[in-house]
Amino acid sequence: MARRRVLVTGAAGFLGSHVVERLSAAGRYDVVATDVTRTERSDALAALDDVEFLAMDLRDTEALEVAVSGCDSVVHLAAVRTQTASASPRAAYDVNVGAAYDLLSLSARHGIERLVLGSTHSVYGPFDDPAAPPFTEDQASIRPGLSMYAASKLAAEAFAEAFAHAGGAPYVILRYGTIYGPRANRDSNAGILLDILDALDRGERPSVPWQRDAVHALVHVDDAALATVRALETAGVERTAVNVVGPPVTADELYTALVRIHGSDPATIEWRDERTRYQHVSSERLASELGLTTTTDLLSGLQEFVDWYREDVKTVDQAQ
Repeated sequence: MARRRVLVTGAAGFLGSHVVERLSAAGRYDVVATDVTRTERSDALAALDDVEFLAMDLRDTEALEVAVSGCDSVVHLAAVRTQTASASPRAAYDVNVGAAYDLLSLSARHGIERLVLGSTHSVYGPFDDPAAPPFTEDQASIRPGLSMYAASKLAAEAFAEAFAHAGGAPYVILRYGTIYGPRANRDSNAGILLDILDALDRGERPSVPWQRDAVHALVHVDDAALATVRALETAGVERTAVNVVGPPVTADELYTALVRIHGSDPATIEWRDERTRYQHVSSERLASELGLTTTTDLLSGLQEFVDWYREDVKTVDQAQ
């Protein structure tokens, strides 16, 4: 395979940093990694082989055009995430829709050969029906209970198809489930895992807002990053969406396993029963289109998460 120059947005983020590391390790990509500010993590990415880091706000269309013009592929992962999107919906629109539109427009103008667009399984709605069959990729639509974040991602997906239909970049949309693993953000859905470990280390009862039978469509960050690279590489897969999820897991299974791996007693968990959802999402296309037939099992993934927390997160917290 000839070397390709790939622009990765949101590169210093949770998923983005893992994607950049995979692209660098592959040895066949020149990576232009962008994020809004330079950080310790972005400096680590810049030190990788064949990686150039650019601190750039995607709303700066002139800077964005310079970055796009030198590349032949784009992986767009930058976004205003769920909690911030709910609190600041205009910011979510400006970044998740407006900047995505500009990126799609520039990709069409400069002949980008493949665009991988990060989206979310929340485009299927609030997952409030426990009897609903797993959602397939053709079922994304405007539904009651759609969140601000999901609405912004659904709009970006629509523009990706509109540009492709008009001769723009062929795309693959990846609808990620709840991503967990090393480098998880505290303001993401995986933040509850960090809160539980914090409480256990303080000798307090961990508190869980979910009902025990709530179902989460989790995916380990390594699997999400692998799916992203495969979407970039797999010939014949284009102008389509792919759910990137692992096997469904109940809140009871998830948080009980986490507390046990920590070495604590699951009986101490305080179940607040404030929230529920039933995220049944099909992974058939993930296997058939991207060839990802096995994913990180829950216990291994949580063990890696706890190990990272003890080595990195606690070390940083204690130093502050």
